[in-house]
Amino acid sequence: MDVIAALCIAVSLAADAMTVAICCGMKSRRNERNTALLTGVMFGSFQIIMTVLGWSIGKVGLQIFSGENNAFAFLVLVLLGIKMLYDSRKKTPVSIAAVTLKEMVLLSVATSVDALALGTVLPMAVRASTTGDLIMSVFIIGIVTFILSYSGFRLGNRFVRFRPETACAAGGIVLIILAVKTLII
Repeated sequence: MDVIAALCIAVSLAADAMTVAICCGMKSRRNERNTALLTGVMFGSFQIIMTVLGWSIGKVGLQIFSGENNAFAFLVLVLLGIKMLYDSRKKTPVSIAAVTLKEMVLLSVATSVDALALGTVLPMAVRASTTGDLIMSVFIIGIVTFILSYSGFRLGNRFVRFRPETACAAGGIVLIILAVKTLII
């Protein structure tokens, strides 16, 4: 197994999750270590689940999901981004509240859809010769995503000194940019 390739794949898959985790941290007004932990666990778990699902589907899955996964991720990220922009216009924006579990699940799915397509080619990408190698690769992806998402939430939470409306609007803009990126790449 090519551990360097697995780490590079893990970091590239976790980049979107980390960016969204930063936005989630900015959305929370309190120093929420438990929410940061939940963010890391949710994002890391969904990366694992989607990678395994893609791996299970195989090459047929790549053809089925390669165009649709981008549209799905785009739709979820744009809708959440628009919602955050809308909330930022309110006198008492929802951004003052902690990230809800529903939002967390939707964001976890949206940021891990690319792992579904990657899972279909993971054995070739990491030169895995055994099932153990594949399982190790999947856990590397999950652990890296956990670490970067947890760190991203904590980093975003430090920016809480911005006005909540500004943080919420910035988070919405970032989500929309990520959505557009999913269609381009």
